[in-house]
Amino acid sequence: MSFDPVIPTIDLSSDPPEKQAQTIKDALGSVGFFAVLNGGPKVEDIDALFAYSEDFFSLPMEEKEKYLAGSSGSGYTKLLSQALGEGKRDHKETFSYGKYCGIKEQAMPYPFSSLDEIALQTIRRFYKDCHEVSEKLMELFAQVLELPEDHFKQSHSFGLNTAMSLIHYPSLDVEGKKQLSEKDIRAGAHQDWGTLTLLFQSTNPFLPAQPGLEVHLPKSAIYKTQDFSPNLTTQPKSDDPNSASTNLDYASHRSNLNSDEYEWYPAPVPPRGGFLVNVGLAMEFWSSGIYKATLHRVLFPNSPSSHSEKEQDEEEEAGLVDRYSLAFFVQPDDNVELNPILPGGKIDYTKKAITSGELFNTKLKESMDRSKNIPIPDKSE
Repeated sequence: MSFDPVIPTIDLSSDPPEKQAQTIKDALGSVGFFAVLNGGPKVEDIDALFAYSEDFFSLPMEEKEKYLAGSSGSGYTKLLSQALGEGKRDHKETFSYGKYCGIKEQAMPYPFSSLDEIALQTIRRFYKDCHEVSEKLMELFAQVLELPEDHFKQSHSFGLNTAMSLIHYPSLDVEGKKQLSEKDIRAGAHQDWGTLTLLFQSTNPFLPAQPGLEVHLPKSAIYKTQDFSPNLTTQPKSDDPNSASTNLDYASHRSNLNSDEYEWYPAPVPPRGGFLVNVGLAMEFWSSGIYKATLHRVLFPNSPSSHSEKEQDEEEEAGLVDRYSLAFFVQPDDNVELNPILPGGKIDYTKKAITSGELFNTKLKESMDRSKNIPIPDKSE
């Protein structure tokens, strides 16, 4: 049974494969997200990674800067250096691990460089377990589309393009909260770029709840049996997938969504050990739009949103604490052509398809260009 009325849940240990596949079909055809319980990394490793993440991000800046991310994206990315959405820099810092880890070693900072290697082995084991559960999910994705079960997973070499990110959204002091403006956001509205993403959110019982992740959904998916409220919102233009640079006939893929009104829906935090899954643009194009790459964002809890006044009050305290998450971004090998899948498991080879590498590089350039044109907020003003 789902613990959220809008975002479905699958239990990999108890749900039969047919039910898992049906849940995925329903979820990815409407909201683009689902939750997973009882599968993937061990609970102890998840908890340890969050603790190690706190250790790393608490290092002095001069130490973190020794591991700045290069062209592969692996390494440290500084606060306010990215802009996933339009007009706003992201109030987050990240440490990414795993891209090319199957063929070369990555320089690792404390605590992952400790002499006893416990932390290093934990992050390696976590990466491996995430890879294995992503393969299981890709088998289910293929089953729904009437494809051989290895259709997707065979295009994802271990430790090649797929990477995981430790993400830190720093806290704000009281004065910082007073100075918040519409230009401040933890992560701007965006769609992921790859096949799928596993998202782990901290459930540390010693910290206040850490809300903020919101998903942009058709109101018909949120209010399945209710009348729509008159306060409607429209599809934002941030990270516009209709950009000519993608050359992917995106509008035709999502035309069935354009007839509905949208609003932001607060995503749930799965129980300890669970995680959220969403698909990215690579999978949406691959599936001819059957699977939806849904816009999502992370707000400060007291930022303008669709939350009720009661929810805003409950979240007020959480804005004063740090927020941590772990994301495992599953990306096809660069040379994989995203040939669209037709009904009945047929593949459309009639037109030249974009490759995974071309798509990733296009979206990366768009993000980098966007961030160059957005000034860093000056909190002193």
